Amino acid sequence: MKLDDTLPLMLWRAKPDMACEYTSRAWLEFTGMSAEQALGDGWSRAVHAEDLARWLDCCVRAFDGREPFEIEYRMRRRDGEYRWVPDRAAPMHSGDGLFLGYVGACVEIHERKRAEQGLARSLERERKLRTATEEASRAKDGFVAAMLADVQSPTQAIAAWSAHLREQLPPGSEAGEALEAIVRNARTQARLIGNLLELAQGAAKVTQRDIEGPLLAGVRVLLVEDDAAARDLLLKVLRVAGAEACAARNSSEALRLLEDWRPDIMLSDMGLSGDDGYVLIRALRALPAERGGCVRAAALTTAGEALAPNRAVAAGYDAQLAKPVEPVALLATVARLVQPARV
Repeated sequence: MKLDDTLPLMLWRAKPDMACEYTSRAWLEFTGMSAEQALGDGWSRAVHAEDLARWLDCCVRAFDGREPFEIEYRMRRRDGEYRWVPDRAAPMHSGDGLFLGYVGACVEIHERKRAEQGLARSLERERKLRTATEEASRAKDGFVAAMLADVQSPTQAIAAWSAHLREQLPPGSEAGEALEAIVRNARTQARLIGNLLELAQGAAKVTQRDIEGPLLAGVRVLLVEDDAAARDLLLKVLRVAGAEACAARNSSEALRLLEDWRPDIMLSDMGLSGDDGYVLIRALRALPAERGGCVRAAALTTAGEALAPNRAVAAGYDAQLAKPVEPVALLATVARLVQPARV
């Protein structure tokens, strides 16, 4: 088979054993090799060392299967610079079907290949930047949502308790007007926080009814407190906020109510007579979930216990409040603890 040396393509022909037997003038001029140097396995010396194994594997598979092949690799130019070329080849057969080897052609595409690689790198950088930007945006939204959620419950608690105190004062009094201003501003702030929280979370989870209705409507709170005065005050605060609240004087009563009444939240004094809140929380957490073992709980600590802020939480409580408990802090803590149960 005679190949045309006048064609601008870099042509080659190889025997069935992959030994080169011909290269065109264009191939020789590009590589700077002589025809004798290219013969046999000489033509492989023009292939870049990093591409040689891939080139050989492709050729061997094609020659063994007698199938056409195409491969891109870097070929050394006569000045020593390697340039990208696509090489396409097909098997040759005689008239009676005898396999004669391969004939192939290649052409330089270096600038196009560099442009493609540059575009691929640019696209990858853009993808990484977009991913990083999206992750940063999600992290920012998560931080903002967490911050807003932290301030939402105290703001609602201020509005609820201030409204109750306002009702205890005579109409038109200076203190009543001051409390009315506090209620109005607290509700405005709660509304703004709720709207911002909806945007940060990407879903409308806080409605106007949630903000202006009872803070703890439908929430069952079990208070474990043996001091009658403290017990009555805390029950009043909880009920003002709309919670269903009942009380137990000791651990045994508390455990019975946990199974029979099924509260959402338990508040326990840590200095109960006869035993203490640590005994209670250990007994509670030992119960199976269906009997109340997973109820969220807050510890009401004495001044001495407040010096060890993590002790009650480490024992199994979900939160810790120092006595005497401020009404706003109490309502905010209950509202925060009950939120996971409402999701």
